[in-house]
Amino acid sequence: MKIATHNIEFLFEEGMHTHSGKEWNYTKELVEARVSYFSKLFSEINADILLLQEIASKSVIERIIARTGIDYSYFFGAPDQNGVGNVVLYKQKDASCESIPALTSLPVFVEGDGDVLGSRIWSRRDFVHMELIWNGKKLHIVDVHIKANFLMPEKNTQGEAMVMTTQITAADGLIRSEIFRFSQAKKLRELIDTFFVIDPDALVVVGGDYNAEENYAVYRIIRGVINDAPDTLVEAGAKIEQEKRFSSLSKTLGRNRLLDHFLISKSLEPRLIGVQILNDNISENNNTAPSPNLVGSDHAPIVIELK
Repeated sequence: MKIATHNIEFLFEEGMHTHSGKEWNYTKELVEARVSYFSKLFSEINADILLLQEIASKSVIERIIARTGIDYSYFFGAPDQNGVGNVVLYKQKDASCESIPALTSLPVFVEGDGDVLGSRIWSRRDFVHMELIWNGKKLHIVDVHIKANFLMPEKNTQGEAMVMTTQITAADGLIRSEIFRFSQAKKLRELIDTFFVIDPDALVVVGGDYNAEENYAVYRIIRGVINDAPDTLVEAGAKIEQEKRFSSLSKTLGRNRLLDHFLISKSLEPRLIGVQILNDNISENNNTAPSPNLVGSDHAPIVIELK
């Protein structure tokens, strides 16, 4: 079985759209170029299951699927307020999918305390959980997109973002962002835990854009903090040569980063026969509002094969 993941960088239909706090004009020519690009890419990958992030148009996805020539079904998880969400394409017609809100309560410091922050955090871009029978056993696959660690400003009572002009307001923005990310990561770990409660040898694949490198707390929460526990997940691409282990470019940091991942259960390790990060043609995102011009994506696809 071949499973792939790809954040394809805000796939919209033509017209004016909002993302990243700005208005963008997606021209007919750009959308057509993107349909051609991704249909060719997905045909070449020919995954049995394809986990996608940053999808905002069912009609564009349907056009891409039609041009691949592959008999894919698809499931669109509940999107954010701008209509952007996670989508799974799949060949297995008996597979089932559900949309999982990407939000949970935060831990308290003293037993009995209430989660005073949880009610102020909203869910965005639901995770997609897929189940199918593979080699006679249930296989769980989760498509994820964790929020990027951009600063989150305080909002006034009218819902308008307040300007962060001092070190402490910027620090507060970073804290809000990480709290949001931690809530998403904890929710994902809670979901993973349910698989292992039912079956200690559960077959689990968690793929997508984690917006986190392997030393980030968000990644460690999802993987499992107790390293030698049987329900701790394993990085599928751990054996790829270090210089090739990246899915995103960054001029700001001056290095390439691995932000997209496949984490798999230990029970799947012996069945993992191949991992590729297709980063040869990855682009740095130079889009400037209101005129996007990126045909491909600023993230690389990752492909794993299981026997």
